[in-house]
Amino acid sequence: MTKCVDTSLWIPYLLPESLQPQARELITPWLASSEYLVAPAFAWAEVGSVLRKKVRLGLITPDQATGFYDDFCQMPINYLDSETVRTKTWELAEQFSLATLYDAAFLAVAEVESAEFWTADQSLINTLKPCPAYVHIL
Repeated sequence: MTKCVDTSLWIPYLLPESLQPQARELITPWLASSEYLVAPAFAWAEVGSVLRKKVRLGLITPDQATGFYDDFCQMPINYLDSETVRTKTWELAEQFSLATLYDAAFLAVAEVESAEFWTADQSLINTLKPCPAYVHIL
């Protein structure tokens, strides 16, 4: 089954955070089995931006951020961008009254690819009414 993993799960997978054990328990078998992973084309930038913010806040060092970013960039993720994804992103943002297109793009990739979408973002889940069946929370 194709998986679309949200940034809210990649960050704890990469960094020692409270959700790291659960994120690693979920994602590690997918990586070991060569599960087909998909994400919006900008996902690498979103992960990098979160890492940069953590550096600015003094939560990690620049060297740590570089290492985590390099680790993420080695992940076997298929970054997707197409007219279909862009159109579906806008539709989902409208449908769920999402303030930005970032979350909607992850949802759109999951829909277009018939993938499971995995997130740790409870506020996103709370916004998705009704919550699509392909959406899963850690």
